[in-house]
Amino acid sequence: MGIFCLLAAADWGLVTIGKLYTIIFMLPYFPFGQRFNDKMGTISMTDADRLIEVDADYQSDVARKRALLDEYPRYYFQALPHSETAQWDAVTLILNKLIRSYPEWFSLKQTGTNWLWQNRLLNEETSFRPGIIDSLPLAPLDWVGRQVQEDLVVLSGNDITLIAGQLCFGNGWCLDEKIGLPFWQIHAPIVPIVEPMMVASQKLMQRLPAERPVWRLNWSIKHTDQLDMTCRHTESLNQLLADQLPTMTVETISKQLYLRIERQTLTRLPNSGAILFGIHTYQNRLDRELAERPEAARQLLNVLRTTPPAMIAYKGIAHYLPVLINYLNSTTI
Repeated sequence: MGIFCLLAAADWGLVTIGKLYTIIFMLPYFPFGQRFNDKMGTISMTDADRLIEVDADYQSDVARKRALLDEYPRYYFQALPHSETAQWDAVTLILNKLIRSYPEWFSLKQTGTNWLWQNRLLNEETSFRPGIIDSLPLAPLDWVGRQVQEDLVVLSGNDITLIAGQLCFGNGWCLDEKIGLPFWQIHAPIVPIVEPMMVASQKLMQRLPAERPVWRLNWSIKHTDQLDMTCRHTESLNQLLADQLPTMTVETISKQLYLRIERQTLTRLPNSGAILFGIHTYQNRLDRELAERPEAARQLLNVLRTTPPAMIAYKGIAHYLPVLINYLNSTTI
């Protein structure tokens, strides 16, 4: 799958404990209703919406990202030489959004041309000078990406070329295959079922005004809760599915599948004019999610029944769809 693919919203099931939260086994978003939605589903962000979201998995997600980046730095982060302005643009935007949304955890002090960033969740502070590459220990986008749970991708120009990215939790794609490509080639070959959405996505990004970010949701159903599903894992993930399929029954499948939700944001960066694409991945085991939502099984069943077969195949759930449908039917009787 490429950068874009499907969609709405719900509430956190959270209990405050100290500074962070404990999840009561419920996703913050549940994009399933009465039927499959083939629209992009973008929603304009308001001042109350958070561009970057911090949740109970913050420390573990950031630690996992950093471990991947330390082991395979050239795989999970890549940037073209002319992308520095856009990267600094992203740093400025993200840090300011974080201190506004979570002032108890993050602070940014500016003294002349020097900035001091404090991350109290990680007990870290970093002093740097915006625009001066050597003032940070890493490339700007790589550094700021290690402060957030989101994957971060920067696209630029009228053809929406991918010029920089930190992608640790990609769903079936990777920077090796996409860096330097324009939007349409990023998704090539275009599957007919998603072509209208790709056209709409490109037009949206070309026309996206500054100070008017948008967000949307993409959903999938996976046979593992592995966050890193980039291309280097494709063979092992396919083998895992092959091994699991014979064991999937109506009685077991809800404990073998995971709902995976991507909250995707698009923001026009003010100085470079590039677009920052953020992806926050949430997931929960199917039985846990259904247990927390009285209508969830029926809503998921409605969507799966009305999803075109080509989209089912595109999302990679065709192999276990019949058993999943039977299971959902059994819970809604």
